[in-house]
Amino acid sequence: MIHRTPRRTHAERSAATQQRLIATAIEVIQSRSFEAMSIHELARTAGMTSGAVQHHFESKAALMMRVLAELIAAQDREGLLWPAASLPALQRARHFVRSAWHIVYAQPRFMAAWNIYLGSRNQPEVVAHIAALRQDLNARMHTGFFEAFPELAGDPEREGFVGLVFSTLRGLGLLEMFRPADEAAHAQLDCLATLIAQRCDGLARAGAPASKPRPRARPPRAA
Repeated sequence: MIHRTPRRTHAERSAATQQRLIATAIEVIQSRSFEAMSIHELARTAGMTSGAVQHHFESKAALMMRVLAELIAAQDREGLLWPAASLPALQRARHFVRSAWHIVYAQPRFMAAWNIYLGSRNQPEVVAHIAALRQDLNARMHTGFFEAFPELAGDPEREGFVGLVFSTLRGLGLLEMFRPADEAAHAQLDCLATLIAQRCDGLARAGAPASKPRPRARPPRAA
């Protein structure tokens, strides 16, 4: 008996085409630049017509919002990112910093996401979507960080400290646009891990009680 593969529905074919276009768009951005990624260029690279691409994404802005959502989803790898809270502080800190660097900040998709962000500043609908995505990612990253480092829960400067941690990682990641990470960058990552561990150990020795975070005047920056 011949088993025929069930024919995909129109919605399934459309979703598959959109995913292929999104993957192609990410490749164009990573290998060239955000500015090089136009509907025409995407169509040429994907072997389609511009009209066929616009059937799925009516504008570059709409496409970029989907691309950014995919890039953010690709970063959402907390299962590999966060160490067990039962480990010694320095071991946890080294695990987190190295994992965050290799999984998120040293990846081409991180640079691609920032290319999208910087290139979309004059597109309000994209900027608004980016802000919502970053806020959601930021909340998840902060939650994971304080679960991995519960000693910091009672730190009255906890939000400032976690902002410093992620700002350092983000800054080193952005430098990847200009040069690959060198020994100095890796030394800074080691220093960051040591700083996290020292703060955890200091608070643990002081027996800092858990306290509610202080009210923030503005939302913390995204990771």
